[in-house]
Amino acid sequence: MEQESSAKKSSIVARSGKKSGQWLITHPVGAIQLLGLVLLIIIVAQNLEPTSIDILFWTLVDIPKLLLLLISMVTGALVWELVKRTLLRRKTTA
Repeated sequence: MEQESSAKKSSIVARSGKKSGQWLITHPVGAIQLLGLVLLIIIVAQNLEPTSIDILFWTLVDIPKLLLLLISMVTGALVWELVKRTLLRRKTTA
């Protein structure tokens, strides 16, 4: 009797184990984006203290590192998207 119940339990566990990675298999880009978002939150949370920065002739004093990181990330994402779109446009016209 115990063997039958343990066999049923193991088969339930085995079946749920097969389904657990299904979302990851069907959405690999979403999983990478989710991981990136978690890493972004960790990095930003660790950099809350104020800092100063020199840009050419200007000195910006007591700007939170959080703000600088977010501005840099958004700028990088925009540049990446513009370059990608430009390369795709050239590829389709050529």
